[in-house]
Amino acid sequence: MSTTNDTPNRAERFLGRLRKITNDRGKMAALRRAASSSTERQAWPVIYSLGEDISSHAACTIAALYAEHPEEDSKAFSFGSTCRRIALDGVTDFKIPDSFDSRFRRLLACDSAEDAAGQLKAWIRFASAKGVGVNYEKLFWDLLSWGNHADRIKLDWARGFWPARKETSEQPATEEAAA
Repeated sequence: MSTTNDTPNRAERFLGRLRKITNDRGKMAALRRAASSSTERQAWPVIYSLGEDISSHAACTIAALYAEHPEEDSKAFSFGSTCRRIALDGVTDFKIPDSFDSRFRRLLACDSAEDAAGQLKAWIRFASAKGVGVNYEKLFWDLLSWGNHADRIKLDWARGFWPARKETSEQPATEEAAA
């Protein structure tokens, strides 16, 4: 079993292996099936071949999300900052639309990584539609650490989604200013 200190390396290794199969349409299709409990077994051979335990909910979730939308942004501060970029896409006044604000609050209300996975699927679909990359290594690390660090992870996500405004600036903070 991996330790908490090994989690970033584990995430890096797993994503490195996922990147290598991005152009394999069959494997990517199999990984997308990991998003559903009724079809997840079809993804297990691929997840196993990538060096992950098929009982790892975090690995199955990340594999399915990555297969759905493999565009990455390794500079994203947290998944919250990714959600902010999604919510502000096409918005000119830097005000997060209520629909995205409510959806993000539902994500933060999740009690477990398993509950969050359902919310994450919708956010990844939005990211795909809007061409927003995701920091999958950080997201994998967050899901692996959720059981012991859920409050810290939620706080990091919230800081990314609702960054503090600088009083000297007239314009609200954007993700670029927060990064």
